[in-house]
Amino acid sequence: MRRILLFAVLLGSLLGGRAGYADTVDALLAQLRTQPPDTGRVRRLNQLTYLLHDDEPTRGLLYGEQSVALARQLPDQSGLMDGLLALASCYANLSDDPHALQLQQEALLLARQLRSVEGQVRSYVGMGSVYHERNDTAAALRNYLRALEFAYRPGVSIGTQVLLFGNLGNLYFTTGNRPQGLVFTRRALQLARRSGDQVGESLYLANLGSYYLQMNQLSTAEGLLRKAVSLLEPLGNQRFQSGHLELLANILLLRNEIDEADNLTRQALQQARRLGYQERVLDAYNLLAAISARRNDYEQAFDWQNRFRVLNDSINSRSRQQTLLALQTRYETADKEQQIQQLIDREGTMQQRSQALGGATVALLLGLGGVGLLYVQLRRSRAALATNNQALSEATQELRQLAASKDRLYAIVAHDLRGPVTSFASVTELIDFYLKQGDEAGLRRLPELVRQSAQQLNHLLDNLLNWAVSQTGELAFRPQVLAVDELLEGAHHLYANALEAKQITLKFDSPAGLTVWADAHMSQTVLRNLMGNALKFTPAGGCIVLGAVPEPDHHITLRVQDTGPGIEPGQIAALLSSAALAPPLHGPRSGTGLGLLLCRAFTARQSGILRIDSTPGQGTTVSVTLPAA
Repeated sequence: MRRILLFAVLLGSLLGGRAGYADTVDALLAQLRTQPPDTGRVRRLNQLTYLLHDDEPTRGLLYGEQSVALARQLPDQSGLMDGLLALASCYANLSDDPHALQLQQEALLLARQLRSVEGQVRSYVGMGSVYHERNDTAAALRNYLRALEFAYRPGVSIGTQVLLFGNLGNLYFTTGNRPQGLVFTRRALQLARRSGDQVGESLYLANLGSYYLQMNQLSTAEGLLRKAVSLLEPLGNQRFQSGHLELLANILLLRNEIDEADNLTRQALQQARRLGYQERVLDAYNLLAAISARRNDYEQAFDWQNRFRVLNDSINSRSRQQTLLALQTRYETADKEQQIQQLIDREGTMQQRSQALGGATVALLLGLGGVGLLYVQLRRSRAALATNNQALSEATQELRQLAASKDRLYAIVAHDLRGPVTSFASVTELIDFYLKQGDEAGLRRLPELVRQSAQQLNHLLDNLLNWAVSQTGELAFRPQVLAVDELLEGAHHLYANALEAKQITLKFDSPAGLTVWADAHMSQTVLRNLMGNALKFTPAGGCIVLGAVPEPDHHITLRVQDTGPGIEPGQIAALLSSAALAPPLHGPRSGTGLGLLLCRAFTARQSGILRIDSTPGQGTTVSVTLPAA
């Protein structure tokens, strides 16, 4: 909600509705197809970046980076200042606050050089908004007050003044200074009315309504919200209207006008779904859950709450992906700029060398002996160049492999961390829900859910640490005599609660007295991962067998057998391939593959063999053969 308060006024003036927004984006893209690389192209790129910065910030980065690069090349100082501010808005919405502040600082320096009062105010407001979003209220207020020193000077647009006053009002109210918060919000409202900006007027009426709601003045808040909704109805701006309807419904719910609150919330939900506005859909689910609970319809309330959790997980995943993509885009851009500069420097060096070589050639041509010496030197240079090219090619291949492993490791972290973290978030929501309902039985079940999530998270972190240490070569191999019965019992003890929760039967099939010559930590890690995979893919009521059998060549084979869905032959080949971090598998046995990769590495380190035998639909057996003691 806070980001809407900070940026919505200018967005409302520029967009005026979802359809107008899409038409404007398409028109700018059509103009850019024929626009030459001049200052006009910089201006259009800046307009497109700012249009996209709130709804599609990842897409806006591409055009913002193009604008800044072209403005630096021309050079176009004014266009560069606007481009930096628009690009900073994209990075701020993708939670890359340090880079956003860096871009805004550069824009502020340009604004001072150009003596642009508008640019200075926009830069200070932008930095204040970033600190405001990070809850650093002291830094936010400091930047807003600096902007306020220039706000009334000639050259500052009404839109920039409205944004500054609105942000100041929000900040003062957040810090508990309600009188100042009301003063600046009303000042923004008056400017919006004076400029004929009905969208801005509606938004700041809604802001005032939210303030009076927090002060528990429900009648005043309801009146302001109804006025805000009525202003947007003839404009067809459903994007902001859905937010106003939800806020009004919240007020009506507090006043126990449940039927109208339910009707308004469903209208807002329908509008948000039509626009694809997922954050507003999320708020509607939460409000409908509260309305159902007020009606004592707890089953329906629980259904709305489940929808809320599923959608919230999807939105969080998308946000993380956008943030990672923003970081990748920034680093790729910096890397390309560095490469271009290196090529320019290399070209200058080569030109100097060519000039020197030309002079030496002229001098050497004065004598036949000089010509012969030059010929020998050229042959040596060509041989050295061929050697360097070969070394460079090998280094490039290694870097590509490292980059692929790095990207895959990031994907593993994002994939595997999401489940446990989402579970923790869901538990906190369930605590609140059970407390409201007074459900003590539900509360007693929560510690076990927290314990399972913590075990999953600990398992993932342990695998990541083992993988990192194994890649650096710092993991020592210390073999000793290990009792097979103790290894299998240790795996059983670790997953005893999970086995009981899924009602899975565990059987042991191992002769007594077997021992292996192996590293305790590595062997325990291998069995733990194999047992975890079997437990993950074995359905409730299934069976897992932990067994061991002596081999005739003085080896012992440990095996983990499950009654899960089995693995396709193609997936088995991928799991046993030699790739450092194989692509993720899909299907009945899907996953990131990091655990099995550790099993392969630790088994090979102990001079062992890992084998997978599986028939689709009939279960899987994973065997690890280690030297006998």
